[in-house]
Amino acid sequence: MSRIHRALTVLGLSLALSAGTAAVAVASEDHSSARKALYQSQLEQNLAGQAARSQAARTEAAVERARALERQAGAVAAQPVAEDQNDRLLHGIEAAQAERTQAAVEQARAGERNLGPAPVVTIAPQPVRAPGRDIDPLVVLLLGLVGGLIGGAAIAAGAAVSRRHGRAVAA
Repeated sequence: MSRIHRALTVLGLSLALSAGTAAVAVASEDHSSARKALYQSQLEQNLAGQAARSQAARTEAAVERARALERQAGAVAAQPVAEDQNDRLLHGIEAAQAERTQAAVEQARAGERNLGPAPVVTIAPQPVRAPGRDIDPLVVLLLGLVGGLIGGAAIAAGAAVSRRHGRAVAA
């Protein structure tokens, strides 16, 4: 083989090696972007779960207020009221307050019925990142090219040495 053919062979091997390593680097980058998308969707699910729990807590607080108003209205109704002609206004105010309280209680109970069970949010464990996962494809390509050139040069040097050794034995 002439030197030009050897140089072309080494160059071809180097390019093949660098193309292979570049393909691996691109596949690794695609995997990391898919993992980032998965983490983003899990974060959105967690935030939605927190919002649902917050809404449930507000509903529970509204129910407790309505029950307190209902107990208060029951206590007001149990008190004896002096019967007098001037007490009609007081009875009207108490009746209006009782209606409002009853409406609030009914609204809270309807909210309880419509709320349903609280959503269950499962949080998947986050995988431990191995060091060195953020690899630049250009760096991998250059390292592959340099490695291919060094490997090709070593093969060419080995072939040259073996040919010289073969000639010396034959002479």
